[in-house]
Amino acid sequence: MISLDKYALIKRGSIEARDYQINIAAEVGDKNSLVILPTGLGKTVIASLILASTLQRRGGKALFLAPTRIIVQQHKDFLVRVMNLPADSVVSLTGEDDLVARGDAWQSKIICATPQITLQDFKRKMFDPSKFSIVIFDEVHRATGNHSYVSLAQVFADDNIQKVGMTATLPTDKQKIDEIRSALRAEAVLYRDYLSSDVQPFVQKVYVETKVLEPPEYMDRAIKLIKGSISEKMSILEEAGYISKEAVKRLSFKEVLGKRDSILGQGNWNHRFAYLFCAKTFTLLKYLETQTFASFLNYYSKSIGGGSRVSNMISRDARISQSVSLISDAVKRGEEHPKLLALKSMITALSNSDRVLIFAGYRETVDQIYNTLSATGIRAWILIGKQGETGQTQDEQVKAVEDFRKGNYQVLIATQIGEEGLDIAECNIVLFYDNVPSAIRYIQRRGRTGRRSPGRMIVLMVKGTSDEAYHWIVQRRLGGMRRLANKLNEETKREAKGTLDSFV
Repeated sequence: MISLDKYALIKRGSIEARDYQINIAAEVGDKNSLVILPTGLGKTVIASLILASTLQRRGGKALFLAPTRIIVQQHKDFLVRVMNLPADSVVSLTGEDDLVARGDAWQSKIICATPQITLQDFKRKMFDPSKFSIVIFDEVHRATGNHSYVSLAQVFADDNIQKVGMTATLPTDKQKIDEIRSALRAEAVLYRDYLSSDVQPFVQKVYVETKVLEPPEYMDRAIKLIKGSISEKMSILEEAGYISKEAVKRLSFKEVLGKRDSILGQGNWNHRFAYLFCAKTFTLLKYLETQTFASFLNYYSKSIGGGSRVSNMISRDARISQSVSLISDAVKRGEEHPKLLALKSMITALSNSDRVLIFAGYRETVDQIYNTLSATGIRAWILIGKQGETGQTQDEQVKAVEDFRKGNYQVLIATQIGEEGLDIAECNIVLFYDNVPSAIRYIQRRGRTGRRSPGRMIVLMVKGTSDEAYHWIVQRRLGGMRRLANKLNEETKREAKGTLDSFV
């Protein structure tokens, strides 16, 4: 085990750094690096060690970037707690701070900030990039395309400024990984996962339960009716040469979406209508397969059940209207989506000591799960983004997380905001109400349990739906990402050994 003695800027006893965290910080050294570590293994601890080491060697200032206000605040609070610096040396900067306050904040030793506000303030000439010795890019998998991270990597491109990116996982696309490495000029890629030898002593077992539910007969019929209509419209696009027969066979909207501009710009009315029909009904199908009956009916009512010419034509499609009638009649009989039934059954059977984090992709579904559980007497609350009239403010998000940590709620139901970066309290059960095809989001969700004691991860899906397809897609991507990350990690080790051998 490497000693913490050399980290003079870390308060004694403020962190219990694990071997792999100290090892990774030492391996980073003074190099531009990418650090890949699954959620729950302490990336913020590693970041604090790297910051402390670089500031001690080089002096100067440090910038810790994170994608959202609430994560920025959490990083600032953590660094105030562990850094051997005056408390006012570490500040947070977000769009909620006015220009005067931000001007003062940029004079501090360590600044935790969102990339958007950092870029704006750079353009206002509110800080000098050359004063910084290190920049940490949290959730660095975002550093592609037009994201602010890419622009900021150029702002801090000077070779004297160390750049370290941190993420739970890299994209499975090698081209995007190269884009991230190029932006940060990363020499090293350091990867660990739950199976790494220096990590295993510090992780708990997570038991994965995949619950594949049979759809009731009326739901199965409704799904087949919608798919029949979609297939018919996709065949029109295939006959016109826009998409392949394989896309129609697999009922894949990805290929249709890729031809959006050419269909809407060059196609005749039938082709344009076929595209718009598919766009709306694929979403309708997804609500039925993966969310709740109420959200399915609400989407139909708001987006299809009347209004525009296209919507009126879709609503008059016999198979679509029949599918809606089947689900509407089921709701009138008191029927519920099989996933909502399974969730309610599992949660109500838990002991009082169980703590559950539920992930759902849509706010409407989050609300319906909350109402369902509250009606049974379960102490539950929600964690959602700030957008829209019903969104939560940053203070409300912080309170939701803190109340869950204190045990005021047994269940917290979260949208994607609960996946990325947030320091959510240890819970022994994570439940996926719906599935995502993203390896990054899967790892972030899974990392919310099994931190200090064994955990359970429960994945719900209805047989034969997109939920099931997404589950297998993400398993393949996880395997591909793991192989690629290990390869990059080994390349880094070989390059480091070669450099040492040459020196000797």
